[in-house]
Amino acid sequence: MGLIENIAFTLVGALIGYLLSNRLAIGRDKRREFNDLISPIRRELLGIRNNPRSNLTGAWMITFSLIREKLPRWKRRGFERAIENYKESKIYKNREPDGMGGFLDGDNSDIVHAVNDLLKYLKPR
Repeated sequence: MGLIENIAFTLVGALIGYLLSNRLAIGRDKRREFNDLISPIRRELLGIRNNPRSNLTGAWMITFSLIREKLPRWKRRGFERAIENYKESKIYKNREPDGMGGFLDGDNSDIVHAVNDLLKYLKPR
C-alpha cells in the first residue's frame, strides 16, 4: 500500500470515529435531558403513590407535555391515556360528599393504579 492509501484509510477511520463519538454524545445528552425532566415529577408521583390524598404541584401538565415530546412515538398514546386516567382518578368519582359541602376520600386504589401507570413511562434511562 502506498502513502496515499494509508492517509486515506487514516482519514476515513478518523471521520468514522468522529461521527460515532458525536452520535454517542448526542444520545447521552438526550438521556440526561430526559432524566432531568422526569426526576421532579417522578419524585412527586412516588409521594402520591404513598399518600394518595396529595396532589401534583406546579405546572405539571406542561412538564407532561415536554415529557411526551421526548418519548418515542409508539409510547405517546399510552402516556396520554395514563395522564387522563390519573386526572380522572383525582376528581370527584373517588370522593363522596360528606353532606356538609365537603368530600370524604373514597377508594384510593384507582389513584395508586393511575400513578403506577404513569411511572411506567417515567423510568430513568
